[in-house]
Amino acid sequence: MWPCQHIFRISVETSVKSALEAVGFMGESHVLLVGFEAEGDHQFPICIDPEDGPYTPRELAHVVSQTEETYEQHPDRDMLYSDQRSRHLHPIRLRRRIRSSILEQCLSETPQGRQWEFFAGMPARVEDYEVHVVIGLEKSALTKVPRIKTTERDRISIPPSLVHALITDILSRSTRSLTLPEPGSSLLVLHASTSEILRSATDYFLRSLVYCAGTIFGNDLDLLLNNISSMPYEGRSGQGKIIIAERSMRGLHIVLEFEVPVKLSDVRAVRKILEASGPSGFLLADDGKVYGLGSVGLEYDESSETAFAVTISDRGAWELHHSATILLQVRDGVPRLPAPPLDPAYLEDLIARLLPGANVPVLLSLAYAAQENEHGTMLVISSSADMEAHRLSPQAWVVKPRVIERDLLIQLTAMDGATLVDVHGHCHAMGVILDGHAAGKGDPSRGSRYNNAIRYLDSNPPPAIVIVYSSDGTIDILPRLEPRVRRCDVESAVRRYLDLAASDSMNIREIVKAWDLVKSLRFYLTAEQCEHLNAARQGVEHRNPSQIRIIEPILAPDGAMNDSYWLD
Repeated sequence: MWPCQHIFRISVETSVKSALEAVGFMGESHVLLVGFEAEGDHQFPICIDPEDGPYTPRELAHVVSQTEETYEQHPDRDMLYSDQRSRHLHPIRLRRRIRSSILEQCLSETPQGRQWEFFAGMPARVEDYEVHVVIGLEKSALTKVPRIKTTERDRISIPPSLVHALITDILSRSTRSLTLPEPGSSLLVLHASTSEILRSATDYFLRSLVYCAGTIFGNDLDLLLNNISSMPYEGRSGQGKIIIAERSMRGLHIVLEFEVPVKLSDVRAVRKILEASGPSGFLLADDGKVYGLGSVGLEYDESSETAFAVTISDRGAWELHHSATILLQVRDGVPRLPAPPLDPAYLEDLIARLLPGANVPVLLSLAYAAQENEHGTMLVISSSADMEAHRLSPQAWVVKPRVIERDLLIQLTAMDGATLVDVHGHCHAMGVILDGHAAGKGDPSRGSRYNNAIRYLDSNPPPAIVIVYSSDGTIDILPRLEPRVRRCDVESAVRRYLDLAASDSMNIREIVKAWDLVKSLRFYLTAEQCEHLNAARQGVEHRNPSQIRIIEPILAPDGAMNDSYWLD
């Protein structure tokens, strides 16, 4: 389509991965360029980059015809506009919007596209082609992202989640970049840093949700909330809640109304009245103004998605939620998806591997209860809890062993230190300060609880699991062991790379994918497998010389690997 198309695609793909990683999206992504011939007589009326798959022009052969069929029957086709320019542009824009939607559908129906959710941007003319940027997100990961159900309100598109807002923003920037001369001739094709993209997407997301709540005054709301949450009041950090909803909304109870509403842009005033927020009444906001105190009652129809709440929890920390669903968390101006909750599957697997014979349901219930603490805590599950309690007794409160209920555990976690239980859920000590020696395995960006747990587990105690609950909502289950895998899967991945590397017709894209898979399994590799793989990779580099080469460390066996990591 044009000389720099592969550089353009790779640059967009890099920006997508960086932005998704920054907000905490846990799935894979990839980017395509799909061009439809607009002028000239070319060998390929449909072009796709990357050219070597996994998608082919043949699979998109009916996109153009389906676009015309859908356009002829579309309810917006005969929409009337008063000005001549809008009348001229309307059918062009509608056709482009329809083609983007059909393109998404066709890609998702291909065998290789069924595991992906596709988002196609509006096309831009590049030489003789109209080019769409398409972003694919791993469907299984996207379904886990918290979202609302509304995707359109008053004919205006609504991003249902922070990830959707992020993708929309990147696609919009990509389309604009395609209209510039020689797109892809510079590496940063979006002309924006990751932080700029995040800020723009967050603003768009909040603006859209505020519109769902019945107001158009949502511009720069993220900046206002950052300023309100960051401002101390008489030395105290802000804590409170702001409900954003129309005054006339059914289910909204106003307990106190100001004669003169306060503009949200008056940060100092809003921060002061935030002190009045509490269970009897939270701040109520509408049309960009705080007008009183109140709450949302049971009469509120959650399916309407017309009321949202902002909870300010600490200095510079706030979150946005609808009903019980947290949609967005922000700390020090950085937006993220909500911190992942306790991972019961990993905890159960860890218990089975380290603490055989343990009472799994009881331990899971204690782990869930402990996460309801308000300031962070630790739960230590030890195979020798009685011995550890007495060994640590100079820095712990030892108790007579007994099963503790949920409410009592929550009460105990109010004390500094960890709660120590055995494999059957009996409590042996509270307020435990874990010991251990620094061995270079901690994380200076994390707090003392996390690093104390790392040091304790690294000091070779009796088999134990430590669950660290941080005040920011993060939950870490330690130790972090590599998952158990099937030996045959590792051998198959190794064999596939070696076969591709030795093939006479080298498919670089498939070789790169096979190498990425091998790297993800490097923990399980034997010394012999590492030797063969390193030699094969060196051979690939010699046969496919390139001006740009990524230098990676050679594969080496991991000393921690043993037979306990095999499923078969």
